[in-house]
Amino acid sequence: MDGPGRGSVVEVPDPRIGDYDAEVEVLWCGVCSSTDKMLRAGTFRGGVSYPSILGHESVGRVTAVGSGVRTIAVGDLVTRPAAYSAESAPLAMHWGGFAERGVVHDIRSEAEDRELTPGTAPWVRLEPGSDPLSAALAISLSETFSVACREDLLGATVVVVGTGVAGLSLVRYASLLGAARVIAVGRRAERLEQAADAGATETLLADDAAGELRRRRDADIVFEASGQASMVDVEYGWLRPGGRLVVYSAPAATAELDLMAAPRDVRLSVASTQETAVLPGILRLVQSGYLDVDSFVTLRVDLPDIGVAFDAIDRGEVVKAMVRLT
Repeated sequence: MDGPGRGSVVEVPDPRIGDYDAEVEVLWCGVCSSTDKMLRAGTFRGGVSYPSILGHESVGRVTAVGSGVRTIAVGDLVTRPAAYSAESAPLAMHWGGFAERGVVHDIRSEAEDRELTPGTAPWVRLEPGSDPLSAALAISLSETFSVACREDLLGATVVVVGTGVAGLSLVRYASLLGAARVIAVGRRAERLEQAADAGATETLLADDAAGELRRRRDADIVFEASGQASMVDVEYGWLRPGGRLVVYSAPAATAELDLMAAPRDVRLSVASTQETAVLPGILRLVQSGYLDVDSFVTLRVDLPDIGVAFDAIDRGEVVKAMVRLT
């Protein structure tokens, strides 16, 4: 990214690996319709630096390893390679997955050699034979599952707002985890049909849902996955006493909230994701067909055409866009 709304595909120096790094040929990277979109627009709440490399849903194959690397080997598929290691990046990286070559760092081996407590690696070594495109999609689907599985959904009335990849996968998981009712809310009728196929027991257009669900006020949990700041206050008023509003998709603008609009004892949380813990299992569901790739990935482009993907996301035309790097 060169600046707000401005991007280009350029040549940059190849990464150099250290003793505990592995060099990776990046194969696919998903375009995040929330984080990447806000970074491109310059509205990301965590701040944006330019020029910078975006992309945090990348998958690639290891092509070389440093002398101290022991947990991965040449030929392995790994998630989340970034264009450079943090110490050697010649330009800013907002995760840095949209690059033909990248690096992952072997945190565990380095910690063992230096007798340190190892942190959690942000990447996962995939099982042999894994499909790279499915694995890139599984990153996004694992993020949502890691949120859904920490909520008590058994027998609950669940409302999911948003019909992108986050919303549609949350609908599927709420149904899988035993919700009694799953109500999908969105702005596009065709996406609501997809939500019904994913397990929604009821679908509502957003304009109709605002008044109808406020009248009912019986939602045990509402997942905000639309990324619209104005929806947070609306959704807050749908909860029953003791209900929970979980904000998954970060809004680009400040969300205003009328604290007295909901019954007593409700809870609001901004979700954190833990996709590395659940990704192997989610990838198996994707490769088995239970989570169908084609129902989520509706646009595939090569790296030179990445602007096409961003423009389609801005127009609301895709569920999930994937970029082929090499």
